[in-house]
Amino acid sequence: MQTATCWVIAMMLTTGMTVGQQKSDSRVKVLTVCEILGDVKRYTDSAVAVVGRMERSVSVIDHYEFLSQDLCEHPVITHGHVWLNKIQIWAGWEEGMPKPPSDRPKLERSVVAAKLLIVRNTTKLGFHQEPHFKTEGHSIVYAAVPNEWVAVYGRVVSVPDLNEDCGVGGCGGDNVPLVIITEPYNVHRLSEDGASLPEHE
Repeated sequence: MQTATCWVIAMMLTTGMTVGQQKSDSRVKVLTVCEILGDVKRYTDSAVAVVGRMERSVSVIDHYEFLSQDLCEHPVITHGHVWLNKIQIWAGWEEGMPKPPSDRPKLERSVVAAKLLIVRNTTKLGFHQEPHFKTEGHSIVYAAVPNEWVAVYGRVVSVPDLNEDCGVGGCGGDNVPLVIITEPYNVHRLSEDGASLPEHE
């Protein structure tokens, strides 16, 4: 995680964002991944709940989590480069980062369900690969693990490369334009109908 930590801290210094705690509104705005990506300037540095598919990038030594949605009508484009329709989830605060909202808002189920229905119209859950230790032969094998629907409440920040010339060679990192910084307790796994699943199911 050291490389990712340096990346995030550099992101905060580059964007010049405040480190102070943002106050939460009594009613949290719930949005889809595509809605956030379609209006980056409006939602950057704001506390919102984002509904989408959680994808994991897992290796033997590290893992990352992303909110994603397929077929966004207005993906993020900078200097001709089309960014992935993903938002990295950063669950856990570290020194030098903007603080995530610390409150635990109760997200209205009907609103979350409506947003999830929009996401599911274009997006299938699919699978990601995770390493597993095989006792026989003491080897590591990769297995397909289902992705999950989630609603994440946190602070949205942009990556430093978003305003730079990311050309044919890509933009480095995970090619993700935004990060949502959150507390682990504000990452809610969802059932197909938008209801929150038990923390340990």
